[in-house]
Amino acid sequence: MNAWTVIVSGLSLLVGIMLGALLWACWLRRRKSGDKLRLPDRWPLRSRLIVNGNEQEVWRSLRSIFHEHAVMVKIPILRFTRLHETQNLNSKHSVKIRADARLKSEQWLEMLDGLHTTFTVCTMDGKVVGCVDVPGKLELTKASRELKEALLLDCGIAYTVVNAFNLPDASTMRELFLGEMPVHPVEHQVTLGGDSEFHADLTAFTRQQANPAG
Repeated sequence: MNAWTVIVSGLSLLVGIMLGALLWACWLRRRKSGDKLRLPDRWPLRSRLIVNGNEQEVWRSLRSIFHEHAVMVKIPILRFTRLHETQNLNSKHSVKIRADARLKSEQWLEMLDGLHTTFTVCTMDGKVVGCVDVPGKLELTKASRELKEALLLDCGIAYTVVNAFNLPDASTMRELFLGEMPVHPVEHQVTLGGDSEFHADLTAFTRQQANPAG
């Protein structure tokens, strides 16, 4: 067997392998296309509540505290935030800078896609003033909490984490979200109420003056 015969045999074998691989790929593609899901007569889904028991308690409390606002449920953060627009730069590097900024924007959008908080409090014209997370069966991770806190803070939006068993009072929540000064009850204040010590002493003194002999 000469060298030419060996070369021809090798090329024939290589072509056969490539043709076989091509036919195999075509077969797999056709099989995959044939396995596409068809619209079912009955969907394998059922309705469920949008909030669980703990979230329901917090939701009810937030609606009471922010009665003049709307309390929205599980809205994606990207629904009410957006990335900064890239500025037009008059330089020979501006095209590359814009391309890099666009790539980074796409990466940020991909990372933040699906990120949401349990409740979003907004004014009736749609301006978000604060967000609330309610931990579920899986505790909210420190990294996720810090990410949301930093992101929303940069946007001027308040953020807090609460649970149904330890709800902040209304004054604290309104101070955090709306900047209102908290209203604290005045303790140990002397009043003229019917059950106050001052009123009892005054009554005793008045009776003594009216009946000095007694």
